[in-house]
Amino acid sequence: MKTPSQTDIVEVVLNKLAVHRFCARRIASATQPGFTLVELVMTLILVSILAVFVVPRLDFKSGFDERAYHDKLKAGLQFARKAAVAQRRYVCVGVAANVVTFTADAAVPENTATAFGGTCPFATSLALPAPDANCGGAANQICAPSGVTLAATAASFQFDARGGASAAVTFTSTGQPDLKVEPETGYVH
Repeated sequence: MKTPSQTDIVEVVLNKLAVHRFCARRIASATQPGFTLVELVMTLILVSILAVFVVPRLDFKSGFDERAYHDKLKAGLQFARKAAVAQRRYVCVGVAANVVTFTADAAVPENTATAFGGTCPFATSLALPAPDANCGGAANQICAPSGVTLAATAASFQFDARGGASAAVTFTSTGQPDLKVEPETGYVH
């Protein structure tokens, strides 16, 4: 009988190691972690339910539109007050159908036929620093975007040359805090 040499023993050991490695790979691939088909189907059902019922209720744009309109209206009222003081004119603010219109008296208060708090609007438009794109190009108006409504306690009022307002007016727009115009000082807050 022939005794195995060292090279024969090494070859046998290497062959056995190769077989073991091959079997180990097959066993590992059969037990890899993952999701079952049932888990994947349930996840798809939950995501589709959320897509159908929850996502349409999330209206991201309207909150930004409401805040932008509120800020634009406040800036427009402050501008009208400052323009009345700077130009020494009565400035009329008229509110109708979600549109705020700004007009100015052509004459200084001493030469005007209109009493303070009287007839409004005036013939001269008071151009705003940045025209509102929602108004179709009118330079003296601020228009509410779709989905935003505006209500005011007075249909029109005036700022005088001192900056005071002819009446206390409160503006209410959708989803935002009220804007108030104080009568004596014309302060808008």
